[in-house]
Amino acid sequence: MVDFIANLKNNIDALEDVEITEDTDFNSLPEWDSIAVLSLMAMIASEYGVNIKSSEISEAKTVGELWKIVGAKS
Repeated sequence: MVDFIANLKNNIDALEDVEITEDTDFNSLPEWDSIAVLSLMAMIASEYGVNIKSSEISEAKTVGELWKIVGAKS
């Protein structure tokens, strides 16, 4: 999870200075936008070899839930 959060922050410029934990509701962050979603999809594909749909991202409420979706696909 620590690596996933670090990758999230490193690959999405808008989140670089935002404190993120497993319980963070990323959909409610003011920095979260369509560019962040696309960046997240690209990061997950390149770092974890998993293709994830934007609908799956929006279904996740927290970073931890998103990590579980990625883990289930890898």
